[in-house]
Amino acid sequence: MATLFKRNKGPKEAVKQVRLKLRSIDVWSAVKAGFLISIALGIGTIVGAFLLWSVLANSGIFSSLGGLITSVLGDGNEFNLESQLSFGNVMSTATTLSLLNIVLTTALSAVWAVIFNLIAKIVGGVAVTFTNN
Repeated sequence: MATLFKRNKGPKEAVKQVRLKLRSIDVWSAVKAGFLISIALGIGTIVGAFLLWSVLANSGIFSSLGGLITSVLGDGNEFNLESQLSFGNVMSTATTLSLLNIVLTTALSAVWAVIFNLIAKIVGGVAVTFTNN
């Protein structure tokens, strides 16, 4: 137990610093990373849409809001909010948006990697310093 509280009276170890420059990003690595990140965001979008729809459907918001819209528009209106915001419609919209997000994010990650490589060629890269403490 005494060794836990014993102070080291010797000299401190010198802090090493390493300076590196990031000069380019491999486009294929950026595409793979962008794809995996967009998959995670797509799953989050679908789960979030499911949870939000579940809370709103179980709380009765859709029927209350549908009744309000019907009273504002009149009784002759055939607008039904509950059928428009059904589970199938909400989940198909969330899935479509997630797939579109996956395609666009994957393509844009390649574009951003190419843009970074062009700028780094002009400027000389990004300097990064690492330490060991």
